[in-house]
Amino acid sequence: MSDLPPNPQPDLQEGLQPEVRPASRFHKVWIIPIIALALGLWLVNRSISEKGEVIIVRFENADGLSEGKTEIKCRNVNIGMVEHIVLTDDLEVDVMVRIRPNHLHLIREDSRIWVEKPRVEGASISGLGTIISGAFLQLDPGRGQEGQRSFTGLEIPPLTPRTIEGLRLTLTAEAPGSIGIGSGIYFNENPIGRVESRSFNMNTKTVHFGVFIEERFRELITDHSLFWQSSGISFHVGADGFDLNLPSLDSLVAGRISVGVPAGLPPGEPLPDESLLALFKSAEDAQNTTFQGGVEFLLLLDESLRGLKVGSPVEFRGLRVGRVGKISYTLIEEVDIAKIPVLIQLDTRLLSTHFPPSILDEGQGGFENALKQGLRASLKSSNLLTGQMFVDLDYYPDALYTGIEQRGDRVVLPTVHTGLERLQDKVAALLDKFNQLKLDQLVTKVGQTSDEATEVLSNVNLAMLSSQGVVANAQGTLNDISQAVQSLNRLLVANDTQALTGDLRKTLASVNQSLEPLSNNGSIYGDLRRTMDEIRSAIRSMERMTTEISDKPNSLIFGKTPNSKKIPRARR
Repeated sequence: MSDLPPNPQPDLQEGLQPEVRPASRFHKVWIIPIIALALGLWLVNRSISEKGEVIIVRFENADGLSEGKTEIKCRNVNIGMVEHIVLTDDLEVDVMVRIRPNHLHLIREDSRIWVEKPRVEGASISGLGTIISGAFLQLDPGRGQEGQRSFTGLEIPPLTPRTIEGLRLTLTAEAPGSIGIGSGIYFNENPIGRVESRSFNMNTKTVHFGVFIEERFRELITDHSLFWQSSGISFHVGADGFDLNLPSLDSLVAGRISVGVPAGLPPGEPLPDESLLALFKSAEDAQNTTFQGGVEFLLLLDESLRGLKVGSPVEFRGLRVGRVGKISYTLIEEVDIAKIPVLIQLDTRLLSTHFPPSILDEGQGGFENALKQGLRASLKSSNLLTGQMFVDLDYYPDALYTGIEQRGDRVVLPTVHTGLERLQDKVAALLDKFNQLKLDQLVTKVGQTSDEATEVLSNVNLAMLSSQGVVANAQGTLNDISQAVQSLNRLLVANDTQALTGDLRKTLASVNQSLEPLSNNGSIYGDLRRTMDEIRSAIRSMERMTTEISDKPNSLIFGKTPNSKKIPRARR
C-alpha cells in the first residue's frame, strides 16, 4: 500500500482548468498565393482587353496585304493589324483583322472596308500616298448598329465617307455614255455633287450609279428634279435649227450629269436618301417625260408632211403648248386617202403656264367660240435648211366656220394653208418652168452670135487700119503743098525776082494769085483741114463702136443700154 503514489491535493486539482480556443480558418501563409492569383487574372484580362477582337473581311484577292504588316486605318489613324490571310474553297480571300478594343465601336453593320492603294478610276485618283508607305486597309465606320464581325471588302473605294452629311441617291440608265466614278453633278452649271459608284444590273440590263449631293445643296433636289447626261460633244438638228454643244474639257474626260426642274413645274418636295431615279440621255428626253397630256385634237391635212414627225412641237403664236402625238391613217375609221390624220396633244402644264384659268376653263362653249373667231391649225416651216415642220395654232378671221366636226371620240380642228406655203408652191412652179427651158439651144445661139460679133470687129479693125493709111497720105500731101507755097513766096520776094520785067512780074503775080487758095489761109487748104477733121471724127466713132462691142458683144442684138456708164480708157 505504501508503494501507491500519494493523492494530489484537492485544492490544487480544482485550480487547473484547460483553455479551449476555436481553430483559425485562414492562415497568413495563404496571402502570397492569393495575391499572385489576382495579379495573374489582372494580367490575363489586361492582355485580352488590349488584344482586341478579330473581324473577317472577304476580298477577291490579297493584292498588297501581308500578315503582321498590313495595318487597318480609319481617317489614316491605325486601329488594328492584319493577323491571318486564308484562301477559301471558292478561291476568295478571308482576311482576319484584329481591331484594338478602344476602336471596336467603329465596327458597325454598315461599315465599309477596302484596300487603299494607287487607283485611277475615271476622274477619280486615289491612294497616291501608298506608293511610298505601301497598301493598307481603310475603314469607313458607318452609322449602323455595333457588333458586326464579318464584312465583304470593297474592290473600289467610296469617294465620300458615310459620316459626311449629304444626300445619297441611285440613278439608273440604259446607255450611260462616258459617265463614271468621279463624274460631276451640276445644277445650272454649278457643281453640287459627284458619282461615287457604278454597277451593272444583270436583271434589268441597266447601269446603276451611286451619287452624292452635298448637304448644303440638298434642298435643290426634289421629287420633280430630273437628271440627264450632258457630257460629250452633241450636235442636234431640230425644229429650232442647229444646236452644237461643246462642253468643258473635264466633262469630255470624266463626263457630267446635269439636274434641274422643268419649266412650269413647282419646286416639289425634298427627296429622302437612297431614292431611285432615272438618268436620261439628254435634256430633251428628260423634258419629254414631263409631258402632261390633256386635250387632244385631230388634224386632217391635205398636203405633204415631210419634215413633220411624232414629237414635233405644237405652238400658239410662238408659245409651245403641245406636241404631235401620232401620224397615221388608223386614227380614223373612214379613211380619206387625200387627207392624212395627225393627232396633236396639248400639254396641260404648258397651257397653265401660258394662259390664265379663266381661258382654260371655258369648256365646249369656249372652243366653239374660238372656232367662230377663226382658230385654225396650219403647218409651218421652222427651219428652211433642215426642212423641219411644226403645227401652228392661230386666229384667221376670214376663215369660214362650218361647225364642230368629230371623228370617233376626237374633235377635228380645222386647218388652213398659210401664205408661206402658197409662196413655196409658186417658187416650185417657177423652178419647174425654168427647168423646162431649152438652155442648150439658147447657149448655142448665144455662141454663134458671139462668133459673128467677133468677125464684125475684125472687119472694123481692118477698116480702121486702112483709113489710118489714107489720113497719113493726105497729111503728107498737105505738107508738100505747104512747102511749095513757102518756096514760091521766098522766090517772089527775092532781089532777082524784083528785077524781072513787069510782064514777068505780072505773070508771077497771076501764078501767085492762082496758088493763093492752096496757102494756109486759102479756101482749099481750109476744105482739106475740114475733110481731115471729119475723117478723124469718123475714126473716133469707129473706135467707140469697137470698144462698146468689145465690152458688151450682145449690144449688136439688144442695142446699147441707155443708162450704162462709159468706162474711161486711155488713148491708143
